[in-house]
Amino acid sequence: MVQTPSKDLKEKVRHGTEIFPMAGYLWHQEPFPERVHLHWHPEIEMIRVLKGSCDLQINFTEVKLTAPCILIIPANMLHGLYLPTNCSEEALLFNASSVALSSYDEVENEILESLATGNMPLPPIITLKDKIFTKINALIEDALNFVFDQSPASRLKTKARVLEILSICYETGYLSRKELKIKSHTKDNQQKLKQLLTYIDNHYAGPITISDAAAQIEVTNQYFCRFFKKATGMSFTEYLNDLRLRHAAIELSQGTANIADVAYNNGFENTGYFFRVFKAKYQITPLQYRKQFQ
Repeated sequence: MVQTPSKDLKEKVRHGTEIFPMAGYLWHQEPFPERVHLHWHPEIEMIRVLKGSCDLQINFTEVKLTAPCILIIPANMLHGLYLPTNCSEEALLFNASSVALSSYDEVENEILESLATGNMPLPPIITLKDKIFTKINALIEDALNFVFDQSPASRLKTKARVLEILSICYETGYLSRKELKIKSHTKDNQQKLKQLLTYIDNHYAGPITISDAAAQIEVTNQYFCRFFKKATGMSFTEYLNDLRLRHAAIELSQGTANIADVAYNNGFENTGYFFRVFKAKYQITPLQYRKQFQ
């Protein structure tokens, strides 16, 4: 059985509503790249890449998603995503309970239980060369259109499209019933990663060194750097700066604190360095970024 990731890494966002736990998200060639850091959520996620490519980090593996393609990510899987500026991507997230039928169905129960717990291998990427691509692509597009509508009829249509997608994937073998087997050393590495990311997420606003992070899992600095790079696809400094910049961008868009205070509040003691890395990521200065929201 796969381990459920630490609650501290659970995404703190409600996808949809309590009555209708489904939500759609669009990323269409934004002016600056975005990195969705490693996280997990109890919803199943269907990703559809329309243009360009993006990098998915999941299960200590980096997967390149190149348009056009579709990927279903089971719930509770620790994953992250890097979206460059030339990428157009859409995602549909839904709780398994939202499409469960009231009467018992053996196959439906088996599929949804595996997807809802993450006790299955990551399904293959569905690409244009796969016979089911055109049908699945059209169904996801319909589901996304309906999920944004939110009318009673559209909610029912969204559920119907999702169930049809799952039935096609099950029938053609894209959804495996085989439980995910995790070797003991892989479990240990996953636990180390969860522990590290939780520590960084809780302390990013203060001074954190490689030695501090390495001490959390009781390894040498050299081993830590190799481990972290392999697990996240980024160096420790790159990851920490990106996390700090994302929080700083949120503060700039929502608050009125001066730039120096925003930098300090998010772990940047040197304002000049903050300006340089912020502009490198967002292509504009912090002040210009704030003005977009005024």
